Amino acid sequence: RILGFRRAPLVVGRFVNLRTEIKPVATEQLLGTFMTVGNNTCFYGKCYYCRETEPACADGDVMEGSVTLWLPDVWPLQKHRHPWGRTYREGKLARWEYDESYCDAVKKTSPYDSGPRLLDIIDTAIFDYLIGNADRHHYESFQDDEGASMLILLDNAKSFGNPALDERSILAPLYQCCIIRVSTWNRLNYLKNGVLKSALKTAMSHDPISPVLSEPHLDALEQRLLSILATVKQCTDQFGPDVVLVEDRMTLSHL
Repeated sequence: RILGFRRAPLVVGRFVNLRTEIKPVATEQLLGTFMTVGNNTCFYGKCYYCRETEPACADGDVMEGSVTLWLPDVWPLQKHRHPWGRTYREGKLARWEYDESYCDAVKKTSPYDSGPRLLDIIDTAIFDYLIGNADRHHYESFQDDEGASMLILLDNAKSFGNPALDERSILAPLYQCCIIRVSTWNRLNYLKNGVLKSALKTAMSHDPISPVLSEPHLDALEQRLLSILATVKQCTDQFGPDVVLVEDRMTLSHL
């Protein structure tokens, strides 16, 4: 919301009592993953990466969680493979990791050859770099939109891990394509000099599980913002602002 993207579901933090609020309404499948570790209620869930050896544990019965407002079923979503996704295989690099001209190939494929989708990808790279999310292997849009609708930011869970780690490769769409929306560029400049940190602290102060982020994470966001601004400046120095800064309503075609 602070970045002005408005592409993620509404979410609010809350304390959840696993014993009184979750277990009575859990499916048998989920209930079968609950366990007790020491005096703490834990569960590992049912998903591709869920492991009995890696449970999520409450403090006693109470766990910090969140409530997310999902879209109604009348607006079905379509999943897309992210063009800058990682291979997740040891010793095997994705093409973008070794081919600096990779963006030229992306620009020749649908839906990135025209319309707003490539600029959405670059906005997403900026968002993910700020929060430290290197796990954007897929993304969603509205179904059957032919590339016209926004990219929707779901599954941002692998964020705010190590505040001291800056994974610059997350910014690859930005520094390989060297284009950015004017509105995004203006917003990023507005948020420098401590404005981003202050706005985040104010926004999160009203959350039931406040404080949501630690001071080291807030400081990391400030430093990552400066890195993004420096990356765009390198692009404008090389190609000129008329090429790099794209007007939001411009009909974008790379053909």
